[in-house]
Amino acid sequence: MTRFLLPAVFALCTSAFSAEPPKPRNGSLILITNDDGFSSFHSGRYKGAEDLRKAMLSYKDTQIAVMEWCVIAGSCSNYPSKVTELYGTGMTEFPRRGDKLAHETVKRMADAGENTLGIVAAACHEAGMSCYASLRMNGDYPESMWGGTFPKFANGSFWWKHPEFRVLDAKGKPGYHQSYAFPEVREFKLNILREVAEQDIDGINLDFQRHPTFFGFEKPMSDAFKAKYGIEANTVPQDDPRWFPLRFEMMNLFVREVRQLLDEAGKRKGRHLGLSARIDWKKYPTWGCDIDTWLKEGMLDYLVVGQHGLGGYDFDIAPFVKLAQGSGCAVLFGEESIVKGHDRTAEEDRLIAAGKMKPAPSTLLTREQYDQRAAKVRATGAQGVHLFNEGRKEMMKGF
Repeated sequence: MTRFLLPAVFALCTSAFSAEPPKPRNGSLILITNDDGFSSFHSGRYKGAEDLRKAMLSYKDTQIAVMEWCVIAGSCSNYPSKVTELYGTGMTEFPRRGDKLAHETVKRMADAGENTLGIVAAACHEAGMSCYASLRMNGDYPESMWGGTFPKFANGSFWWKHPEFRVLDAKGKPGYHQSYAFPEVREFKLNILREVAEQDIDGINLDFQRHPTFFGFEKPMSDAFKAKYGIEANTVPQDDPRWFPLRFEMMNLFVREVRQLLDEAGKRKGRHLGLSARIDWKKYPTWGCDIDTWLKEGMLDYLVVGQHGLGGYDFDIAPFVKLAQGSGCAVLFGEESIVKGHDRTAEEDRLIAAGKMKPAPSTLLTREQYDQRAAKVRATGAQGVHLFNEGRKEMMKGF
């Protein structure tokens, strides 16, 4: 499908390729899943390269068309990177047993010259799937979390060295998220993506649901707000719609550069490399996600529309399907399989290890719930379903 015809002003921003959304595999709807690149190392399921390869090959007879493999936890990598560190680097005491195990596994693999993303991509292709590298757009953790242990595990050195690049509240107090208002933050993320684009992947996924926010009252944003509206930025709330065009402008700089680096890498490889984004159906403008422009400029191959938080939600995806018409971009309903539950804390892990507590179970979406949602997806004309935190293979067929 050809791209949406754009005014000349957009010509330099437009991808050199036509959009190439994934095709359904072993079923009528496109089915995509996301592996966080951490949990199965944490649990001991992935003990090395062969376990990782077999895990990807196990999707061969499912309906999964694209495996999104997350390349970072916090802002540290699970592959040998020149941009950031492996998660857990420099630690001798870890928050949880699984964190120690995850670090030891990815370090052992890196020391042996094994690249987790490369292993995943090769196995995905052998299984008949595409592989997208997934970037959690703001995955760092609060400095005080679990006595400071987990941020030391997951937040990279860039985060620690540059507190001046963090999101500020209206009173000027810094949070823990990095602000995309700063070119240095955008460049740090872009350098990770340039690195992974050189590998044998098929595209990149920008996961905006992990984790907002992306802008606050930092000087670049506050100055721009005052220049545009003539009033002090800290006199209006963060969700005031007047913020939206200013955030759009900043985030569009980043997304256009991601599309550009993919086109450049794709040109060297002689094939199209895709771009996708996962957003919240309601909060996306507050986050700076200008999906209207992304679609009009033909930057996306598929758009995942979900909801930030635990699963079990329901919303109308039809407006997004309509918005994407003519863009060549596929629209997928984003699922979160966990309806009730939470990540095990360091204290809970200590009590479980001492036999003083049993692991808390999670409640997951049922097959019936998946089928009900899939029927609604078809009715709206959306092209598929995106699965998050879903590891049950029986839930990956029959859509």
